[in-house]
Amino acid sequence: MKRRQLILGTTTLLAAPALAQPRWPDREVSVLVPFGAGGSTDVSVRAVCAEAEKILGVPMQIVNRTGGQGTSAPTQVAQARPDGHTIGSAAMSGLAIAPHMFEVSYNLDSFSYLSGTARFLYGIAVRAESPYGSVQDLINAAKARRITFSATGPPNNLGLFELNRKAGTRFGFVPFQSGAEAVTAAIGGHVDATSQTPPEMIPAIQSGRLRLLASASPTRWKEFPDVPTLREAGYDVMIESLLGFVAPKGVPAERLAVLGDAIQRAAATPAVEEALGRFGMVPAILSATEFEGAIRSGFTSYGDQLREAGLARR
Repeated sequence: MKRRQLILGTTTLLAAPALAQPRWPDREVSVLVPFGAGGSTDVSVRAVCAEAEKILGVPMQIVNRTGGQGTSAPTQVAQARPDGHTIGSAAMSGLAIAPHMFEVSYNLDSFSYLSGTARFLYGIAVRAESPYGSVQDLINAAKARRITFSATGPPNNLGLFELNRKAGTRFGFVPFQSGAEAVTAAIGGHVDATSQTPPEMIPAIQSGRLRLLASASPTRWKEFPDVPTLREAGYDVMIESLLGFVAPKGVPAERLAVLGDAIQRAAATPAVEEALGRFGMVPAILSATEFEGAIRSGFTSYGDQLREAGLARR
């Protein structure tokens, strides 16, 4: 009897470690955001994290790391301890575009990719009094003479640069510090067109001051379902700009899986879709592999476009 009890006791002790594995994460996860509070990226990330922390069972602390034209946050994520407790939001602007324009200490291999969550939308518009009633009218005019357009910089301006390369147009970029200024310039007739995102343009379109000619994204805008994409208009041009999450290289695979699953499930909730819609974005839920593939593809294609436009660093 004593021998049997000893054997059972020993078996229980051997099994105990497997039964007592600690839950992970066991404390808050810091999420570095490359832009200031209140903007489209910040609000979108906060919406995803608010849902994801319910799934993870720990707080997700948003830390805004501005500066470096969107490169400070990915720099710090790449240098963080690879334990899964520090991750960052990541977009095409910071990973696929900025390294072509500025000296940065990270590259695409500096990260483990978690999930894609959203897509930014872009469109091409002219002031209401413009003679261009369709995107084809605008393109025809740009083939005949220089047509100016306002934007804040990459990726907003890259669709029209790509039209210059593929369609032989002569669109000339006029840079502005903010989307609101770029739209105001178009409304005032200081430029012929503008290439911006929905939040800056929708109020002006709905009030009759701007006319949307085309979506420069892979999809139409839900607010204007009759306005085609550039691809639907016959031009193989689009601005692809995704938002997602990355972690430092070296985080254990099982922790990456936990984080990625929580983020994808969070991004699929109605609350996140509603928050994205307020900033002219749509859900784009991608696995880690899909998100990494899209970033790497964007890095190659945007690099070519930036060099062609003379915007890449030398």
